[in-house]
Amino acid sequence: MAYRPVRWTEEKIRQFENEGRGQGEGPSYQPWLKVADVSSLGVSHRPWSNKTGRHHELLSDVEYRLFVCLEWAPDVLDIREQYPLDRAITQQIAQELEIRHPHYPGTHVPTVMTVDFLVTHLHDGSKSLHAYNAKRDDEAEDEKSLAKLEIQRTYFELLEIPHHLVFHSAIPEQLAKNADWIRSAALKPDEVERSPGYFDDLMNRMTGELAQKRQHKRLSDYCSGFDSRHCLEPGTGLRVARMLLQERVLIADLGSHDLALASLDSFQITGRRGTPRLMGA
Repeated sequence: MAYRPVRWTEEKIRQFENEGRGQGEGPSYQPWLKVADVSSLGVSHRPWSNKTGRHHELLSDVEYRLFVCLEWAPDVLDIREQYPLDRAITQQIAQELEIRHPHYPGTHVPTVMTVDFLVTHLHDGSKSLHAYNAKRDDEAEDEKSLAKLEIQRTYFELLEIPHHLVFHSAIPEQLAKNADWIRSAALKPDEVERSPGYFDDLMNRMTGELAQKRQHKRLSDYCSGFDSRHCLEPGTGLRVARMLLQERVLIADLGSHDLALASLDSFQITGRRGTPRLMGA
């Protein structure tokens, strides 16, 4: 699909504002920028998230990797990507810092600056907002990129919102890979189950089996046996196990190199949520 980057004018900005861009929360949130609006330097992504109830508009691989880690974190309630900053405030900050405010290329229109993620965390029953920028390491050497980040840092400091600059080398690669592998097992919005509650039933069966006896097998071997015992299509059991991992019924060390090949003895099972215990104990 060919994308046409937005031709930025003040009228276009007003149009985006009237469309509700950068507004809402959870399923109703609309990012200021969408994949179709820009020419991404990396590989863009539009993942569905069961946590937020919508597709996310991610403009690079670095954004996607950080998004996967944020979505996996149990204290994260909501993730708003490409969140717009108030131009009047960013222009005032740029003036005070004696930094040239960014403009859209080939125009005199001041850019509506965006932070990669505005995230709602829950800690001890209290919600708090945190801002995140995901950057490649080489952007630390780019003066324009650093100037924009300084404007953003000051912006969120004024709002008393913690601002985190996350370089791609600091994102745990194995955790991101495992979280991505787990999340890809979730039911998609347009996916139809073979029968109502099909996967819920299989998750209950697998939970019961794993809770009854110690398993001295690799996860993949156990899941193959699960498929055979219940006359399922190959790969179904492994998908069910990933669903249990997603729901924290089955708990693993996401730093492990290959969860499918990990011994079941290394996993924990809650059986009933909130009561973790060692597998088979």
